[in-house]
Amino acid sequence: MMHLTRLMKYIKLQITFQNRYKTTYYSFLQFLCMHICLKGIESMAELLTRKDKKQISQWIGRDSQFELLYKISRDGMSLQRFHELCDDKGPTVTIFYNTDSNVYGGYLSDSWGSTGGWCTDQRSFLFKLHSAGNWKPVMFPYASGHSHYKSGNNGPWFHSLPSFNSDSITNKSAEGYYALYICSLFDGQRYNMKGETAQSVANGHNNVTDLEVYLVKDGLPDEEMESPWRDSSEWNSQTFQELKECVANYEPLEEMKIPEVNILLIGQVGAGKSSFLNTINSIFKGGISSRACTGSAENSLTKSFEKFRIRDPSTKKYLRFRICDTRGMEEGLSIKSEDLGFILDGNLPNHYTFNPVEKASTKTPGFVKEPTVKDRIHVVVFVLDGSTLDVLSEGVVSKLKDIKSLVVDRGIPQLAFLTKMDKICETVNKDVSKMFTSSVVEDAVNKAADIIAIPRSHVLPVKNYEKESQLKTDINILALTALRQSLMFADDFLENQYELEQENSQTLNTRD
Repeated sequence: MMHLTRLMKYIKLQITFQNRYKTTYYSFLQFLCMHICLKGIESMAELLTRKDKKQISQWIGRDSQFELLYKISRDGMSLQRFHELCDDKGPTVTIFYNTDSNVYGGYLSDSWGSTGGWCTDQRSFLFKLHSAGNWKPVMFPYASGHSHYKSGNNGPWFHSLPSFNSDSITNKSAEGYYALYICSLFDGQRYNMKGETAQSVANGHNNVTDLEVYLVKDGLPDEEMESPWRDSSEWNSQTFQELKECVANYEPLEEMKIPEVNILLIGQVGAGKSSFLNTINSIFKGGISSRACTGSAENSLTKSFEKFRIRDPSTKKYLRFRICDTRGMEEGLSIKSEDLGFILDGNLPNHYTFNPVEKASTKTPGFVKEPTVKDRIHVVVFVLDGSTLDVLSEGVVSKLKDIKSLVVDRGIPQLAFLTKMDKICETVNKDVSKMFTSSVVEDAVNKAADIIAIPRSHVLPVKNYEKESQLKTDINILALTALRQSLMFADDFLENQYELEQENSQTLNTRD
């Protein structure tokens, strides 16, 4: 606040002889004030994610809510402040965020206090949540002996996880971290470290960018947020009709002179690729339909490359796009990179059957040797099962990254559709229109964006028809919103291709 006051005085002095710039100066001041306020808000924000809280709740053994009591970046490395905020409050969890993107901490069912010395809490435990930025949760249960230390001269202090005391109070370093104690750090004397060490958990140091202490209270975590994490249209029949008309009236970029665009769906087995096609077809047919085979199976039900067209019964005309379905990805048995490359480039014909042993070649029946823009894929959609993001195998994640590399090399836009949100969020299960106020869905979108390495705005949650026997406006809106975005991205690809053709044409004319 002192710096802000000085800044205001300086600007006022400048305004006295530069009145003509009054508006500019006040605008600049407003910007700086907002910037400073945002920085303040940032320092007050909780760093513990909903996913972390859910995991800690499971370790504690009950549904829990977490209330931030103390935060070292906000309250300072202050013993007095720590004890004012945390003493005699009840169960707490202390979180350390070190400079190597490791997140670890400890749970105490006892209260912190300023007196008492060494104490024993058999329900306490230590844990790690993230290693080098990767979520790898492990709980280290209490083993024996004293677990924590209560003293007005110490901060939150577990036997094997110390923080700071009266001999180590310092300011944040020039590099932006707080140097905390490392004596007995994860030494395994009081907690079962399961073979882990201070090196494996914290890279052998306890230099933290932040430290937080949360009060742990009984209660279900809040799934529904006060305000939506993403803007959306009204959930009503008017929005549905507008979206349906937009999709029905869609036409590819006129200059490219192609009859339709190709939308390729790629994803793991059971993610809902074929179900999305059926959902779109149901919307235009006016009732639940099943163009593509769906259901549960050990291996992918989709055995061939299929380019589905959707017909609008009201006009009896096919819409100007094709939804292309492929074999689902699975551990050790996925679509081959060579096959996918040919699909992206437009070489493989419709109804091509995937061979788990042999890859496609120029000798494949129906192989298109000289494909044009109309044969190519114009947008790729990764379809991910939102209920299995945390347990995706390394093989599937690696395959997704390989596929994305092929897609990026060809300049094809990418989206991700996130399915089965109703499986992980009871709020959405009861009311699909709560999709964008669900904290669980937001977390899943963030996770999917990290897996595919695309912007979060490119990840669209959808709900396929699965248990419903009649069409629902909310489900229709989600599906059509996702489809409309796919068509817009396809047009982006066509725009780029058109500009490239124009440039090549100009180059040839110049040579002639």
